[in-house]
Amino acid sequence: MVQICAGKVIRTLTPAIALLAALHIGTGALAQEIKLTRPAQSGVESLLANERSWDRNCNALATSVTITSRPSNGKVTVIQGVSILPPTTPRSGSTRDCAGKSVAGNQIMYRSNTGFRGTDTLAYKVTYGNGKSGSTTITINVR
Repeated sequence: MVQICAGKVIRTLTPAIALLAALHIGTGALAQEIKLTRPAQSGVESLLANERSWDRNCNALATSVTITSRPSNGKVTVIQGVSILPPTTPRSGSTRDCAGKSVAGNQIMYRSNTGFRGTDTLAYKVTYGNGKSGSTTITINVR
């Protein structure tokens, strides 16, 4: 798990197989681009990342995702979903009592073209309920 704690927003980036890689990003910490690598099975829809933000009472805040670079060998979709904040999330800042609770947000899904095996890439920008934004590039290793 990679964590950057500074305040009001969490970016949870979820591998398709395991559910734990959280980035806590707060005020002023969103200037950098995040680069990730995720596995995916050929032709199978895979969850690559969760993008969400919440208030002190664990209520979801509006979070928008804009795809800035589509994959060449598959399709990316952004859907609404609910996921659990990892119980190991530090209970500080805005996380407080929200660790282990469900929060609604956006899920970034990917499905490769049938039979494709190799590397694909996508990028997106996210804007959180507190007005902060960030960008992420995901390299997908399709098997």
